Amino acid sequence: MDTEKKLSKYRKSNILEVVEKWFSDAHSADTKWKDKAKTWYNYYNGDQWKSDEIEELEARGQAVTTYNHIAPSIDSIIGGERQNRPEIKMAGRTPDDERIAQIKTELYKYITYSSDTDNELDKQIKDYLITGRGWMNIFPDIEGKEFNDIAHRWIDYRDMLSDPLGKRDDLADSRFVHQAIFTDDDLVKEQFPSYKGEDDGEGFSFMDSSEDEMWYEQQNRKRPRLISTWFRDEKNTISVVIWVKGQVLYFKKEPYTMNRFPFTRMTYKSNLDNEPYGVVKSMISPQDEVNKRHSKAMHYMNARQVLAEEDAFKDWNEAKKTLARPDGITRLNDGVLAEGRIQLVDNTQLASTHIQMMEHAKTQVMALAGLNPSYLGQGGQYESAKQGSQNTAAAQNVLVPMLNRIRITRHELASITMDLVTDFYSDEKLIRITAVNGQYAFMPVNQVIALDDGTLVKFNDLSVNDIDVIVEDAPSSLSERTEQFNQLLSIQGQTGKPIPMEILLRYSSLKDKYQLAADLEQYYAVDAQLQQAQQYVQQLEQQVNQLGGQVNQVQSQLVQANVARQVDSSVNKAKNDIEKEKNQIIKGMK
Repeated sequence: MDTEKKLSKYRKSNILEVVEKWFSDAHSADTKWKDKAKTWYNYYNGDQWKSDEIEELEARGQAVTTYNHIAPSIDSIIGGERQNRPEIKMAGRTPDDERIAQIKTELYKYITYSSDTDNELDKQIKDYLITGRGWMNIFPDIEGKEFNDIAHRWIDYRDMLSDPLGKRDDLADSRFVHQAIFTDDDLVKEQFPSYKGEDDGEGFSFMDSSEDEMWYEQQNRKRPRLISTWFRDEKNTISVVIWVKGQVLYFKKEPYTMNRFPFTRMTYKSNLDNEPYGVVKSMISPQDEVNKRHSKAMHYMNARQVLAEEDAFKDWNEAKKTLARPDGITRLNDGVLAEGRIQLVDNTQLASTHIQMMEHAKTQVMALAGLNPSYLGQGGQYESAKQGSQNTAAAQNVLVPMLNRIRITRHELASITMDLVTDFYSDEKLIRITAVNGQYAFMPVNQVIALDDGTLVKFNDLSVNDIDVIVEDAPSSLSERTEQFNQLLSIQGQTGKPIPMEILLRYSSLKDKYQLAADLEQYYAVDAQLQQAQQYVQQLEQQVNQLGGQVNQVQSQLVQANVARQVDSSVNKAKNDIEKEKNQIIKGMK
């Protein structure tokens, strides 16, 4: 009885009705937002006129002009964030964990390289900025029963449906998440042998999906909507069910040891109805004004308004044609000009006014995205470099929460990835890394080694998860780091004192600046050792020179002593000779 109480009420036998209800609720809640998101994407792609507006302009003979300032603004934000994308590292919680943290840092770099994560993240950020919401899936790439690697894949916002009551981007307050992708019928059968197929007209409509408005040859290509629903049961345990309409294909409780959904969601802003929206929403109104004022200005400059009395022209039909031509000749009745019975209205001033208002609207389009002409390289010819930098910094204040949201999402992406690593990186494997010298190298993980006493230990054991994900501080603007670096160089020029290389590297935009700092530190250590060795050699040389002086002094003393001995010997010899001669003289006198 106790065992039955512990079991969840959600089982494979009764889960289909539950997930179909959840899916229907989420689809209904998202329909209004996805309709708006389609419009926002159309504006990004340059489709900015409604069909009735086009018909009206064409009937009037007015040009339909589109000057798309939304797309370059969005692309500039994506490109600026990509160039300043902070590095992700793993940090150990104790000194003993530092080695495995370094290994997992290299492993994460390997996974992101293999998954082309930077490009996948660019797509997620694009959805985030345009529609207000972007998605990424983190999953183990498995072929058959063979595990290949952890993979990161962007998911089209139209193929994701989440709990309408969930407000948090980490999905901690969401009951369920659906990933619904149309897949060819034969592929579903190959992956799930129990799949029975769908009858014609039985499956889901393409409406509001990523395949909405796509055309298939003869429309007879069977593509069931394969839905993966991740949900929390009443015990807050994560389960996954894969299904098509009317049939469950796969059901598993606690597929991973981590108790969270394997998705990252990025939301720009939400209204009071919990409906997301992106930066493009506020850009549409000034973008419409740019297009309409430019079209109107061109119409005023190209068209001529004529005020004339009934008998002013010899032929009214001919006059309409010739007045529309810049080189046309219009025949008038006699005395019409002299009597003032015809007047040409000058629309130049009206056209000029529309152009001025259009320039203001253009500035507003970019300002609402946190940009301005200076950032896009469109500053005035009299704008100084300093003024352009100040204008860019002032307009980019709106980017601070935007960039911070991206930073948080990248942290969640790395955190989920590391949780999956402990589940699936259990066997011995070689991973490719980039060595310090820039060359490729291979690092073994989960390698079992026998010690001298016969004990087996696992080298670079990835099951150890005592690490934290660290994301470098994100810049508050797309050019902040460059501005700070230039200010440091300016300070160095004013003081005349060199700023330590470590500080300059910290504020530089070099991609591998931390590795470069480590290389420089190692170089400085070797250089210091060389300087110490040179100083020691110089000391030895000084000692040798001092010893040489002492040797010379001793030699001089020895020479002097030798001369003295020779003098003493000569004196003694002379004394002896004198004594002998004295003795001989005395002897002869006797």
